[in-house]
Amino acid sequence: MTLGQRIQEHRLRLELSQEALGEKLGVSRQAVSKWEADAAVPDTDKLIALSKLFGLTLNELLQVEGPEAGQGAENAEETPRSELREEEKPGKKKMHAASWLLPGLAVLALVLGLTAMTVSFGRMAGQLSDRITRLELRVNQLEATQSAADLENLVADCKLEVGSAVYSSQMDSARLYRDVTVTVSLSRTDLVEEQTVFFQVYGAGAEARQVDGQAVPGTRGVYSAQVPVVPGLGETIAVGIQIGGTEYLQPLARIISVSDNAIFYDPLLEQK
Repeated sequence: MTLGQRIQEHRLRLELSQEALGEKLGVSRQAVSKWEADAAVPDTDKLIALSKLFGLTLNELLQVEGPEAGQGAENAEETPRSELREEEKPGKKKMHAASWLLPGLAVLALVLGLTAMTVSFGRMAGQLSDRITRLELRVNQLEATQSAADLENLVADCKLEVGSAVYSSQMDSARLYRDVTVTVSLSRTDLVEEQTVFFQVYGAGAEARQVDGQAVPGTRGVYSAQVPVVPGLGETIAVGIQIGGTEYLQPLARIISVSDNAIFYDPLLEQK
């Protein structure tokens, strides 16, 4: 069964017309018709969408059935054996050399043809394997992108409080920093053991700073840190979350001013 026949079979199984399938995939009815007629092959994105729609893996959707070489070879061997038995029957004259030469050549041509088909099928299978590998890589990339999008819903709430004033030249030449206590609460706590949380400050007039977040004792999914902010520069405080190889940076607040006992800022975290 060809790829086009499998697409048609599963489309009919879902009771979809060519036009309805095209609408789900964002293509025209004519494109679906060409796929099913094996006049064209779907793009990578469409193959992934088809496999998900049909509830199949890429291997199941793209499988190729080769010729039954073993059965053909067996049939090819039966012919000469049948002829030999016919020659050995009593009263039968021995066949002239020319009479068995043509059948022998026919058998040889059949064997050579089956061998060529086997080699061709092997090449096709290798090309298909390479294509499946590329598709799997693409699926992994799409899943990584989806994982990054899921991180946007992890930060549930944040709170900023004034800390101590520190005069430091550690990152810039002779500058006054004000420590701001930042606390964030995460909406999900099932990934606490696998994630890394940090806080970052950036803006015009000073170098970006990064501070590791610490889990608040006695809580789950709550992180806090003392973040150095330069008063009057309008810097932005953001929280960074890293899970596996995926990292997401969520801006929390833009600092307006900081005094000894108060902090004013514009919240940047969208409340879900």
